[in-house]
Amino acid sequence: MPVSYYSLPFDVGLITKKVELPRCSLRQSIAHHLHLLLTTSFGELLCDEKFGTSIWDADFDNVDYRSRQKEAILQSLLAAVKQYEPRIENIRIDTTLYQEEVMVHTNNTRAKKRLDILINATVKATNEPIVYRDNFFISPLSYN
Repeated sequence: MPVSYYSLPFDVGLITKKVELPRCSLRQSIAHHLHLLLTTSFGELLCDEKFGTSIWDADFDNVDYRSRQKEAILQSLLAAVKQYEPRIENIRIDTTLYQEEVMVHTNNTRAKKRLDILINATVKATNEPIVYRDNFFISPLSYN
């Protein structure tokens, strides 16, 4: 019988009503878990303060340190994914940082820094490749 995984985010209302929670595939579960890992700051998960990444700690306003910051973020992402997502292997991560104009209010735009993340890996159980893409607006961090 194939294993199914719970879909994130959980709907707490369904739990209290004793209704079956939505399920997802292995690939979707990995993607949900990677997103959760990437959007969690260190110390946010009380039972494991090392869960998360350093994206939240980065200040991208100083251009002089951009290459060092990118390398630090890459190392943090790689360490976090290797430690907290044991269902994948052969992990390769690439990031791109650029400035984008974002509509904040009607007729008002704001320049924000956007971090694109691309994770290529292999699913251990099936030996199939998996590609995960995500992007975040940083300084301050937000995502769509």
